[in-house]
Amino acid sequence: MTAYPDPRSRRRTVLVAVLNNPEDLRRAASQGWYRIPQRRAPRRIGADYLAFYQTGAFKGQPEAHTITFYAPIQRYRLLTRAELLPQEPDHPRAQEYYFRIEIGPLQRLERPIPSAKLRRITFIHTTLHRLLTAQDVRELFRPDDPFETLWSALRESRLRPLSNRLAGEWPVDIALRARNGQLGIRCLEEEPTDQELGEGRPLAPPPSWTLLHFSAQRIRQDLPGCLARIATALIKLGGSVDTRPGRLLALPPALFLTGREREGRTHAE
Repeated sequence: MTAYPDPRSRRRTVLVAVLNNPEDLRRAASQGWYRIPQRRAPRRIGADYLAFYQTGAFKGQPEAHTITFYAPIQRYRLLTRAELLPQEPDHPRAQEYYFRIEIGPLQRLERPIPSAKLRRITFIHTTLHRLLTAQDVRELFRPDDPFETLWSALRESRLRPLSNRLAGEWPVDIALRARNGQLGIRCLEEEPTDQELGEGRPLAPPPSWTLLHFSAQRIRQDLPGCLARIATALIKLGGSVDTRPGRLLALPPALFLTGREREGRTHAE
């Protein structure tokens, strides 16, 4: 197993996925990828690392009911099952779409994380710090997840946030459709540096996307300011095309006007 350089010094995110059969673990180790059905994917799949919770299917092995292995995520792709597993073209779900998460070499945790009480685990979005320090799987859950805070605030503001849209080879945590483009929002553990924003993976936006990055601390401490930045970006893109009926709460009415409508309102005033 390859040891990663000083991972404890980096505050990154981790998606914990469930392994129900040894073949998926062998494929992750030998071929470097893992699949998640699109229709069953969690609301947030974007992360820096992928960790594996091995279920009772690994009965008789010390890794059963533990998180023992993790790996850095390199890119995401959306493919049909037939494209992922061409040796099974007649499978009933052959034409359904899956996220293919490509990863680097597996790394064994110094202290595997047991699940003393929880047995039915699905996906957990957590931090690398929690993964490296947890004594039990229950400690990985985040009761104050800033992603959920921002998602709920957007819903309360009459918007329809979309999850798990790929902006190039990396998902945005939250996507919003506008009249003249797409706005992607990424929720990070820390504010990104200028160097990170200039790198091709994962923070630099492809040409068809406008991206905003919010740290966990900023979302917690200045949620109205985050919403204002989102509103400004949507206005620059011509306004949102996904709004729900009802009273507007946090975002300005101009958000939902086209450029011509805004000009007309300005002249009228």
